[in-house]
Amino acid sequence: MPWGVVGHQAAIEALGREIKRGAVSHAYLLTGLARIGKSTLALALAQALNCDEPSPPCRQCRSCRLIARGTHPDVRTYELREGKSKISFKEVDDLQREAQLRPFEGRYKVYLILDAELFSATAANQLLKTLEEPPASVVLILTASDAEALLPTIVSRCRHLRLRPVPEAEIRQHLEAERQLEPEQARLIARLAGGRVGWALDAATDPSLLDERAARLADLRQLLDGDRLARLRVSRALAERWSAKADTVREALRAWISWWHDLSLVQAGLEEQVLNVDERPALHREAGRFDQMAGSRAVRRLEQALDDLDRNVNARLALDVALLGLPAPSARP
Repeated sequence: MPWGVVGHQAAIEALGREIKRGAVSHAYLLTGLARIGKSTLALALAQALNCDEPSPPCRQCRSCRLIARGTHPDVRTYELREGKSKISFKEVDDLQREAQLRPFEGRYKVYLILDAELFSATAANQLLKTLEEPPASVVLILTASDAEALLPTIVSRCRHLRLRPVPEAEIRQHLEAERQLEPEQARLIARLAGGRVGWALDAATDPSLLDERAARLADLRQLLDGDRLARLRVSRALAERWSAKADTVREALRAWISWWHDLSLVQAGLEEQVLNVDERPALHREAGRFDQMAGSRAVRRLEQALDDLDRNVNARLALDVALLGLPAPSARP
């Protein structure tokens, strides 16, 4: 497992070649789906840049171990603070001033900026000053879900690496061989991960992730048999949660999208492509209760809701429209 990272072999090989040639960029941007492994690769790159051994990162030398523990004096992580909605101007200003100092013990001062799309407008503009005139010994590593969420001037000054979903077979093999999961459990988690290796590794050690997903699907099935008032109650609860725990709402809507997509696959006789493999019996029961286009209509509604929420459309309105517009079953099972 190169660099201690599951998947992303192409990105690792490209970065390894640059380090070997001494052609290290002053800034890198890693983009990809949430929990696809961006932060893990960013940390491994920080280790590779300051590793003491000939084939970095060894993950065993003092430098690699300090970076892994978050205690290396020349490697700092900036991310959204609890209770905040943006990475502030002050944090970037502090980074800039510190970046002018020489490394304390490593070859590079490395700054990991996680979820860079969460910069405030003033912080993003301030970061440009460092990107335009970077000190020779400084490397910035930014992560973001999508480059389009950042200022084009920031993207253009970074070495941009797009992380692709990790193949299901690769995730499954790792879960069985390294995490000692039973084949059926490894298969379920690898399928549900959808290429998001970070989510898969978390789910392998935290059963609550699968429990939460099962609860979301149970909520959906109950919702479908509810009347208009019941749907509005669920919508209002999600809208209230959006302001404090937006990620939990996103995960709920994505779980519902995957269920509706699977329903369409079962109706089309493509059962082997189903994502929620443990839901197959329930999907077969539900398939006869909905018309053949119900799944695609529901997916469009829910994806539109996600897009509206991310564009700061009123959460209550966006969710009301989505949930009231979900197909209703034509008959009880």
